[in-house]
Amino acid sequence: MKKKLILSSLAAIILGITGCQSNNTIKVTENNQTIVIPKSPQKIVVMNYGALDTLDALGKGMLVVGTSLPAIPQYLQQYKNGNVIDTGRMKEPNFDVIKQIAPDLIIIDRRQAGQTDELSKIAPVVNLDVDATNYLESTKNHILLLGKITGTDSLAENYIASLDSKITHAQKIAQNSHKKALVAIHNDGKVFLTNNGARPTLIHDVLQVKRAVPVTEQVINPTEKQQPTLIDNHYIATNKPDIIYLVDRSKAIGNKAIEKDFFNKNTLTKSGTKIIYLTADIWYLSGGGAESLDRQIDEVVSGLK
Repeated sequence: MKKKLILSSLAAIILGITGCQSNNTIKVTENNQTIVIPKSPQKIVVMNYGALDTLDALGKGMLVVGTSLPAIPQYLQQYKNGNVIDTGRMKEPNFDVIKQIAPDLIIIDRRQAGQTDELSKIAPVVNLDVDATNYLESTKNHILLLGKITGTDSLAENYIASLDSKITHAQKIAQNSHKKALVAIHNDGKVFLTNNGARPTLIHDVLQVKRAVPVTEQVINPTEKQQPTLIDNHYIATNKPDIIYLVDRSKAIGNKAIEKDFFNKNTLTKSGTKIIYLTADIWYLSGGGAESLDRQIDEVVSGLK
């Protein structure tokens, strides 16, 4: 049985690239498998918006022949054109359409991971899902790999240097600020604390914004689910966070957005709490790309001013 062509750990991939390369392919050893990636592919299907914005930043957006268009973020609307075919919903790729496109490479994230075997029958599949526990290095590795695949290595390195500089500046602002923050997500009329995962890792660990509440401890019994922490007026009045960075999942997926008066104004004023509404489609559907990370840094820093 043919082994599936998938990359799941970019740190291992970058280290695994050896001298076994030709003019047309890159061979990577990962998880005891040798995976062949086409170098300089001419047709790429991208169902990972972070990878899409990185290709865009590298000036290789013209290689994208298919992507998931129904929920594509606003900052990538230029890909809604006659040259890019809709490959279906993010979690439900249209295999027939992708077969007709006959891509040289397919780039996915965790949302399509369950369809890897089927997609791999069409073309090599690269899973560029961001490692939430190692957000920055994971994102850098993705940028470097896409630079290598598309022959834009130098430009990829320049983007990383620019992001490093911007992150250092953001860290200084965060360190000099007394403000403490938490990250929350809105879904279907309720707001919950998200103290673990990619978004809080970026805000608290990478950009070093001070935490208003400690990291949630691991559940001792793995069979028991941890109850989500509801963020409401009582929670704000009790904990008094300086900032709530809010990601609106409902808005990102086309459902009803959070009401602007969801939190009581008097409660916010008395608690000294400011709500920063992060751009929903970038923070929920995208992220982990050269352009999206740049925009995310700006939004976090603006909340500290």
